[in-house]
Amino acid sequence: METVCSPSGPRYGRPFNKFGPPTALFSEPLAFLKYDLEHLESFAPDRTTLNSAFKLVAIATDFFDKEGKKEEALKQILRELLAGKNQPTADNPPKPDGVWFEGPFACLIAQLKDDPGHGGDPFLQGLLMYGKTITQEEYAPYLEQSNMPVILLAIAGNRLVVSTAVFTDAIYADELLSIRLHLGPHASDNVLHVARVFMAINKSMERLRDLYKNLVGVPRPSPPQAKALWPNPTADPPEFTEILPKLEFFCKVNRADGAELSVIDEDNERHAMYLTRMETETSTRVVFVKFAAKYHEDAHRLLADQDPPLAPALYFCARVVGDMYMVVMEYIPKSRGQSTDPHSSTDGSPAPLLAPAVVRRDVCKGLDLLHGRDLVFGDLRETNLLYLAEDGGRMLFVDFDGVGQDRVDRYSACLDSAAGLGMDKLQVMEKAHDRQNLERLMERLSRRMC
Repeated sequence: METVCSPSGPRYGRPFNKFGPPTALFSEPLAFLKYDLEHLESFAPDRTTLNSAFKLVAIATDFFDKEGKKEEALKQILRELLAGKNQPTADNPPKPDGVWFEGPFACLIAQLKDDPGHGGDPFLQGLLMYGKTITQEEYAPYLEQSNMPVILLAIAGNRLVVSTAVFTDAIYADELLSIRLHLGPHASDNVLHVARVFMAINKSMERLRDLYKNLVGVPRPSPPQAKALWPNPTADPPEFTEILPKLEFFCKVNRADGAELSVIDEDNERHAMYLTRMETETSTRVVFVKFAAKYHEDAHRLLADQDPPLAPALYFCARVVGDMYMVVMEYIPKSRGQSTDPHSSTDGSPAPLLAPAVVRRDVCKGLDLLHGRDLVFGDLRETNLLYLAEDGGRMLFVDFDGVGQDRVDRYSACLDSAAGLGMDKLQVMEKAHDRQNLERLMERLSRRMC
C-alpha cells in the first residue's frame, strides 16, 4: 500500500522515466477497450446514443455564463451515455465528478473541467481519485486477487480523454484516446465517432462489472498469491487469444543480468520481462517472457535452429493488445550462462572468463547467417550476448528487437549514443556496421583480458 502513496507517484510517462508496461497487458477488459477504440467502425450506434453524443459535443463546445453550469450539464449527459448507476461519492473534497461502480469497485471515474487548465488537469485528478480509492482499508483483501482495473474519463472544455489504470507493484496508467469535441462541416462524422467511443466504453464496463462481481465476498488468499502483479495478455486481435500459450507468471527478472527479482526496484519497473511456468501437453517448464514493441521472429528462429544453437530456443512470438509482441523463449539461468557485459553483475561476482576465439567464432557465424538473409543485427554489444561455459564455451545472441533489413531499415530515433555502437540516430542500417561493432567488442574484450 505504501507504493501507491510514495513520492514517486503513478507511472504514466511524466516525468519521462515514470512509465511501465501497458495497462492492456494486465487486464482483459482494458485490453478489449484499447482494441475497440482502435476499431470503432464495428460499432453501430442507435438513435438514443447518437442524440446523447450530439448533446455532449454541443455542450462541450458551448460557453456558459456561470461557473460549474457546464460541468453539471456534462454530468447529466454522461448519465445518459454510460450504462449503470452513477453513485454519489464521499462529501469530503476533492471528489470525482462521477463514479460508476460495481458493488464497492469503481469501473469508471469521470473528472470534468469547464476549460483546459482551469482548476487543474482532470486526467491527473481522476488518477489521484483512483489512488485514494484503492488505498482505503476496505480494498486491502482484494489487492492480491485483482489489479483493480479502471477507466478514467476526462473532459476539459471540448477535449475528451479516455485512459485506463491498474495497480500492480504501483499505479500504471495509459492514455488510449484524446479527441476534440466539435461540430463544424464534419459534424456527422464527429458525432458518430463520439457515439462509437461511448459504445466501446460501455462494452468494457460490462466486462469490468463481470470481473468485479466475481470478487465480491471472495476471502483474501492465505498465503497471499499476489496474482495482480502479473500480466494477463490478450491476443491482437482478441479472438486469437486461445492460441496464446498457457503461462503462469511468477517473477520479474533483472534487466541487467536476467536474475530473479524478489523486489521490483525502480530500475526494473519500466521493462516487461518475466519468468513463467509454461504448460505443454507433456510437461511444465520455466521460460523467459518479454513484451517488446518490435521483435524479429525470423532472425531469432534462424539462429536458434542451428546446431549447436546460436540463440535461446524460441517457443512463441505474436502480437498482443498493447502494441507489443509477446516473446516466449528458453530460460537460461545464471548457473549456465552469464552476460558478457562486465557491468551487468549485481551480486559482486566477477565477470566471466571469455575465450576470445569462441566469441569471434560464434558471433561471426551468427552474423554470417543473418547477413545471408540481408538482415542486420543492429545492436551487437555485450548486453545482447550470452556466454555459456559448457561444451568448451559458446555464445548466444539474446535480443532481436533491433534487427532490420540491410540498407532499408533505420536505427532507432532513440539510439543511445553512450552504447558505443558508432552509429547515428535514424542512420540506414548496413551489414558493415555489425562487423565494425564486432571489432569494437573484441577490442573491449582484449582490454579486459589484459
